[in-house]
Amino acid sequence: MDITKEQLIAMAKAVSLDIPEHDIENVRLRLSTLLTEMEGIERELGAEMDKVEPVPPVYPREDF
Repeated sequence: MDITKEQLIAMAKAVSLDIPEHDIENVRLRLSTLLTEMEGIERELGAEMDKVEPVPPVYPREDF
């Protein structure tokens, strides 16, 4: 999944993340690569991944 610079900036703004101008292309390339790999994993293991909870339950730590 190849994202554009404009899409990256919009996503960053949505979560109040400031990416310095000189880092935008590097972040864009890395995020595009990560999303592409995640698409491949989803294609290969999607049905199996749907059988488990995405995040294990986390219980609050009790203070003693």
